[in-house]
Amino acid sequence: MKTLTLLLALCAVTAGSFAQNQQTLGDRPARRSAPWVKNAVIYEIFPRTFSAEGTFAGIEAKLPELKKLGVTVLWLMPIHPVGVDRRKGTLGSSYSVMDYYGVNPEYGTLDDFKRLVAKAHELGFRLIIDMVANHTSWDSKMLKQHPDWFTKDSTGRIVAPVPDWSDVADLDYSKPALREYMIRMLEYWVRDVGIDGYRCDVAEMVPTDFWNEARATLDKIRPVMMLSEGQYSEHHLKAFDVTYGWNFYQLLAPIMNGTRSAASLDTLLMNEAKHFPKQSLRMRFSSNHDENAWDNPDVVKFGIEGAKLAAVAVTTFPGVPLLYNGQETGSAVKLGLFEKITVDWNAQPAFRVFYTELFALRKAHAALRTGETKRVASAGSASVYSFVRSQSRESMLVVYNFSPKPETAVLTLPAAKAGYRLKPLLVSANAAMTINTNRVSVALPALGYAVYTME
Repeated sequence: MKTLTLLLALCAVTAGSFAQNQQTLGDRPARRSAPWVKNAVIYEIFPRTFSAEGTFAGIEAKLPELKKLGVTVLWLMPIHPVGVDRRKGTLGSSYSVMDYYGVNPEYGTLDDFKRLVAKAHELGFRLIIDMVANHTSWDSKMLKQHPDWFTKDSTGRIVAPVPDWSDVADLDYSKPALREYMIRMLEYWVRDVGIDGYRCDVAEMVPTDFWNEARATLDKIRPVMMLSEGQYSEHHLKAFDVTYGWNFYQLLAPIMNGTRSAASLDTLLMNEAKHFPKQSLRMRFSSNHDENAWDNPDVVKFGIEGAKLAAVAVTTFPGVPLLYNGQETGSAVKLGLFEKITVDWNAQPAFRVFYTELFALRKAHAALRTGETKRVASAGSASVYSFVRSQSRESMLVVYNFSPKPETAVLTLPAAKAGYRLKPLLVSANAAMTINTNRVSVALPALGYAVYTME
């Protein structure tokens, strides 16, 4: 629901400025997450745009395709009824919630949603929903019944969280009764409906101690995934499994256009290691509903080959990858948040094959999911970035060329008496590699990539 200006102001932190508003928690452990969370490939669904029907049934019909694609966690953007009062656009923002216990009648009924959850579970998916805990619509049941739970200005008038979000009213978490209501509601969807967790909208605008209390309550039901749309390091201590990697997204374009060096990713990792608790999971993405709507789809922002390189980086760089519906088609359509604009499922069929291979590679190699990451020194180009990810006896060498022209880099691997044998698993067309003991020369095309197993 953010405009681009506000989105940039709130979330577009560069690797250099990222550390300014973070606690230094690198010496503390993150909360322990379930294996299915650590190994997740998250797929974000906007129910309104995902199918021609724009319904839960439309999602259910495509679940076998998503299974084949290789995603494991389905994140549905808000499923609740959308406010009418002060609505933006024709259909309004799904982040303007009328009733936390209801479902949007445009999508179907509660029984339709339960059937979708059951079918997703049957196919092996986990399913989480978007939770908009910071605000409601102006005609919400909560505002009508409990106006005292909302933030007011000096004149006693209820206000929006920020002026641009004129379609929603801000909740006041200093009210104990509001907190109790919200926790009971969060319990309901997990315990009674069967969802597997939440993506929490603008989580930094809701007090962390509320999230901590809510997570402790949910943990008593069963293990869930909690994804914070924010990057507060403190979120990882008790409440959240995963936080948004805005810092990673905001580096992709500058590195590709040459205004930042590929080594900026080193600064990113160092800042995260310093400020985030150990083993914190950061979500990596090259698009999402905000970026698609307010900036551009990835194939427009980065170009077709740049979008593929970004996808490889999202999937192989340390973190949990996200795919937004439509990216797997290479679609250039902007999916506006206030209207119905259906995904173009026939845009570029080769993209689906590409993503299927990419996610299969991640699934087959634990090192790419949870392996330790070590930078590999390279010479020859400031646009080439290389590293090794290792777990148990498996090691993977990953190389990106962020330059818009072909580049050759010489990589220096850790010394090994017998040298190395590298097997290509996923490489750009026309990539070439030669080995001389522990020195590897890798030639990559413009915006190319290579992933090798190391022996």
